[in-house]
Amino acid sequence: MRCIYCDREMKKITFTSLFLERDLLCIECRRMLKVKRKKILLGELKTEVFYEYDGIFKSLLLQYKECCDEALKDVFLYSLKDYIAIRYFGYHILFVPSSRKKRQLRGFDHLELIFEGVKLPRARGLRMKEDLIQEGKNARDRSRMRGNYIYEGEKLNKVLIVDDVITTGSSIIGVYEAIKDKAEHVRALSLANK
Repeated sequence: MRCIYCDREMKKITFTSLFLERDLLCIECRRMLKVKRKKILLGELKTEVFYEYDGIFKSLLLQYKECCDEALKDVFLYSLKDYIAIRYFGYHILFVPSSRKKRQLRGFDHLELIFEGVKLPRARGLRMKEDLIQEGKNARDRSRMRGNYIYEGEKLNKVLIVDDVITTGSSIIGVYEAIKDKAEHVRALSLANK
């Protein structure tokens, strides 16, 4: 088998890849994509982040999202799926939506694919008021996301807002503002932050 990122032959096998889950990255690439769990506050919202948005993570995410390389979907939560399911037991996952245009270009919802192996129920009913694309936008333009979400789903006890990258936090805060009156407990999780 070859590493999905560097294309080197994978000769070394880790305990996790041998018994639990096959890693698509070689040991060297996995070391570069090291999980750096940290907790941050976005306003009053407790948010957990796994990676820094740099180097290999940035390259993998861009390849996955912009080049529609669905084979990379399992790279980001390798060895984290069970942790998320246990840590956020009882929560419904609510994905920060991409713009309709981006979803149509990709042909898939990138967050739903990444999290498909996480055994938590999904919350539905979140949508954007205006179909905004954040790519290449400055902080002022990104701040428009704060008032751009409407939640029309059912009332839930616990909601976990999930996004791929926190730049300014406007998307997660916008989703939180849309959901906070319809959920008792809200937390957030992002794959990375800048």
